[in-house]
Amino acid sequence: MKKPFIDRLFWVLNIIVLVALILSYLAAYISPAQLWWLALFGLAYGTLLVINLCFVIFWILRKNKKYRYSLFISILGIGKIFGMYQPSFSEKLNDIDQKEKGRLKVMSFNVRLFDLYNWFHSDDTRSRIFSFLKSEQPDVICFQEFFTSDRGTPFFKNDDTLRKMLSAYTHIEYTLSLHAADHFGIATYSKYPIVNKQAVHFQKRGGNIFIYTDIKVGEDTIRVFNTHLESIRFHWEDYKFIQNLGNDEVEQDEVKGGLTILRRLRKAFVKRAIQVQILHDTMDASPYPIILCGDFNDTPPSYTYHILADDLKDAYRESGSGFGKTYSGPFPSFRIDYIFHDKRIKSFGYKTIREKLSDHYPISCWVELP
Repeated sequence: MKKPFIDRLFWVLNIIVLVALILSYLAAYISPAQLWWLALFGLAYGTLLVINLCFVIFWILRKNKKYRYSLFISILGIGKIFGMYQPSFSEKLNDIDQKEKGRLKVMSFNVRLFDLYNWFHSDDTRSRIFSFLKSEQPDVICFQEFFTSDRGTPFFKNDDTLRKMLSAYTHIEYTLSLHAADHFGIATYSKYPIVNKQAVHFQKRGGNIFIYTDIKVGEDTIRVFNTHLESIRFHWEDYKFIQNLGNDEVEQDEVKGGLTILRRLRKAFVKRAIQVQILHDTMDASPYPIILCGDFNDTPPSYTYHILADDLKDAYRESGSGFGKTYSGPFPSFRIDYIFHDKRIKSFGYKTIREKLSDHYPISCWVELP
């Protein structure tokens, strides 16, 4: 008996998204420097998984055994979903109790220059960030997109304010300085003594970077890495293009806009692949247990994540709960900020703090040294 047309059509579509899901798995293992387009499938993993599960339901309702194919492939890579969503089983931890247990509070936060250019159209964003940090009092905090100034106006002296507020030692590396007074870069603050520090600029000054900071905690030394990997660098018109897709009332050249988006993605994918290898090799040579914080600008199904998670533990997967998205901007709304740590270190009480202080949410956890 001839199969209904609807079955044949849906089976063809099912095969297409099934292959796409398999490619999303491969994206974690093949460098974008070799096959950049494969990273697009990794980026779409969550959507592809949902579509495949919809096909599972469709075939079950049709009483057709074809559901087994999508079900099998979906289960094969189901572990990836836990990099994006964690069931809520973790206990709430009290800061005072954790201090008494000798644990350190670690935080990572892309502060977007403390809203220097007033993206939020508010005069109090900077003061709200400082109030938040004062209440959190992390033992170690890694800032990306850091800004401070030597000018006389107290508003810009972010480093001075933070040193006093957090009673911290600092490791700051500038990637750009304007007028010899306004400094942009990356920074790590620690309540414990810093005994060594080093910076690695991936290509040239003014670009992306990582720093590592050796921190003395009692008789132990830990090496804290702080990194900001290559961003996609979408422009305002790119965001507008994405927002207006499917809106018939807005005229735009979708071919030209789409090619521009792809070019930006390709450039970012390839650069991150090179950067993450340099970061990985440097961490591999560390004589001390590692904590890695940063804005990776990449998602859990990505090659970037796989390279780093292979040797380290992801604090979110250890004790986080709910959807882990850390980017609060319009696109992409994914988890791209991370705290990783050495397998000898234990972590507890991971949090994504949903405070609208930047286009990234701050993240934190407690760590217990070996």
